[in-house]
Amino acid sequence: MKLILFDFDGVLIDTFIISLKISREVNKKMSLNLFRSIFNGNIYDSLKNNTKVKQHPEFFKLYEKQSRKLEIPKKLKDLICKLSKNYTLAIISATPSTLIATILKQANVFKYFSDILGGDIHTSKVVKNKMLLEKYKIEPKDAVFITDTTGDILEARECGIESIAVTWGFHEKETLQKEKPFKIVSTPEDLEKAIEEIL
Repeated sequence: MKLILFDFDGVLIDTFIISLKISREVNKKMSLNLFRSIFNGNIYDSLKNNTKVKQHPEFFKLYEKQSRKLEIPKKLKDLICKLSKNYTLAIISATPSTLIATILKQANVFKYFSDILGGDIHTSKVVKNKMLLEKYKIEPKDAVFITDTTGDILEARECGIESIAVTWGFHEKETLQKEKPFKIVSTPEDLEKAIEEIL
């Protein structure tokens, strides 16, 4: 058995602008670089430790309203369907599990995911990665993490899991390269090839 772990925001759904706008409501002068830097490590740790950034008290309430308008791109939906035939798929995210489930159901891809571990399950992706490795009794080499941030690459690596980074999310290619993921891809087609190569 092989396990594909997907981050949600920035990988399956483009919430970058929504998240930035909500954050700027309480951080009026937040630059793009400062916003992106929050995702260099664990998002919850970054918000707790970064004195320059305030967390919006109603972030996910506003996020829920605005994210309803967003869609998972058709090419990604097709890829999810295809991958589910040969791999176990799960989502590991900082976003609450119920919000993720709602968006997946709207996109008709909820049925393809065996697990959704959001920020309500645990704030650490290291813990959540290990939970699924233990649940399915598989070695880290039989799993891969699909992400758009260096923070996720580091948390996956802490569990011995390699990452494939996508360039259509929160972090740009140059930033992703610094943490040396297994592959950096720019299209769903290249993502599929990279998954086949590593698993």
